[in-house]
Amino acid sequence: MSHAATNWAITQRGLKPATRIVLWHLCDRHNPDLGCFPSQDKLAYDCEMSRSALNEHLKILELTGLIRREQHINPRTKQQENTRYRFAFEADFVTAEDVVEPSPESGH
Repeated sequence: MSHAATNWAITQRGLKPATRIVLWHLCDRHNPDLGCFPSQDKLAYDCEMSRSALNEHLKILELTGLIRREQHINPRTKQQENTRYRFAFEADFVTAEDVVEPSPESGH
C-alpha cells in the first residue's frame, strides 16, 4: 500500500464515482518499489463490480492519461502474467500515446 498513491488518487477530479473507486483500489495496491500488479478478479472483487465493468473503467482511466497498462508474457512459460499498472504520478510514466509500437515505418 502506498499512501502517496492513494493520496494522489483522491486528488483526481472529473471522474465518475465508479471510475474513482477503481483508481483508488489500484493505487491502494501500489508498491513504490515493485509497482502495481493486482489480478482483474481481485480488483473487480475489491471494487464490487464485474470484470467487464472494471475493464470499461480501466479504459477510461487510460484514455484520460491517469494510468497505463503493461501486459507481460513470462518468457519461460509463455503465459500472460498479471498486468502492471503505471500511474501518472510515477517518474517513469509514459502515456499510451507516447509508446512507440514496432512497425515497418519506424524500422523497429
